[in-house]
Order: sequence, then structure tokens, then C-alpha cells
Amino acid sequence: MIARDAQGVCAVGTTNFDTVAAALVGNLTGNVTGNVNGVVTGGVTPATIADPGNAGAIPVTASGRVAIVTAGAETRTLAAPSIIGQRLLVYMKTDGGDAVITSANAINATGNNTITMNDAGDAIELVAIENGSNKRWVVAFNSGCTLSTV
Repeated sequence: MIARDAQGVCAVGTTNFDTVAAALVGNLTGNVTGNVNGVVTGGVTPATIADPGNAGAIPVTASGRVAIVTAGAETRTLAAPSIIGQRLLVYMKTDGGDAVITSANAINATGNNTITMNDAGDAIELVAIENGSNKRWVVAFNSGCTLSTV
């Protein structure tokens, strides 16, 4: 603790420099580390990944979110993830027709590899895991999407 006089000025005469320095460093380390960790883990907005359009491949080079916009019945493909822990939020922003997304691997224990988005607001979040020596997507949550196997 840093000693202060009545005006809040450090009372250097009552403590030594090493004690003051140690108190400052401890306060900076605790507050900066704690606040930065809280912001990074709790408040990061996922990167925007562009919808590739009909018959396009959704990029999987980083975590992010993809807003699907359709103008009719359309398809997309999804490759295996590139890093463990990668997260991908895919949702239908504008419904001009169903969007069928075919994944390179099964996305759940049932073996489903196809996601159909029927309505605006349908959403699915996928997380990358290791399965043996392979990386694969698994469903973290699903709201309104139909899962099937092709």
C-alpha cells in the first residue's frame, strides 16, 4: 500500500521507493492483465466472413460469422476446419429460398454432413475438434436448421 498525506500526495518520507514501486507494479499487473483477459475472452466480435453465394465454398481460414443471403434455392460447401477450436457461426440473414450447406465431414455423432437453412433467422454454430489425426466440425448449437446426410 502506498502511504499518502491528507492531500493524496505520496508520502515518500514514510515509505521507501522499493515499496512504492512494488505496489505500483502489482496494481498495474492485476488490473491490466485481468481487464485485458476479460475483454478478450468475453467481448470479441467474430470476424465477418463473406457469403460466397450460390454454389460457393464458405472460407474456413479463421473463426467468424457468415450471413447467408439467398435469391432462390441455393447450395454452399464447407471444408474441414483449419485450426482446433475454430468457431463458425452461419445464419440465414435473407430468405429468398433454402440454403443447403454440405460439409466435408460429419458434423455430429449421427453422421449428418448437410445443413439446410429454410428461414431467415435459422442459425448454427460449428466448433473445430480433433478426431484422431483429422480436424472436423461439431455442432455447438442449432436453431432451426435441418441436419441430414448426403
